Amino acid sequence: MAQQTVIELIAFPDWIVAVTHRRTTGFCCWVITPELVALTDGETYSTSQDALEAGRSLVYCSTEPPIDFSRCRLYD
Repeated sequence: MAQQTVIELIAFPDWIVAVTHRRTTGFCCWVITPELVALTDGETYSTSQDALEAGRSLVYCSTEPPIDFSRCRLYD
């Protein structure tokens, strides 16, 4: 099994985003939730910045208020 190296760790309130690198495949993003569950999106990125942005997006989507669809209209 190829070794992964932690490239970057970023802390948000109650959340941690990590970027790892494996020479053979590229960069991956990881998110550690407030419940201490490690999640990944399963994607491989060509740059650490792309992986970091994906991790930030996962945190953002998980912490922002849900969209209120009750005011939306459906058109035929």
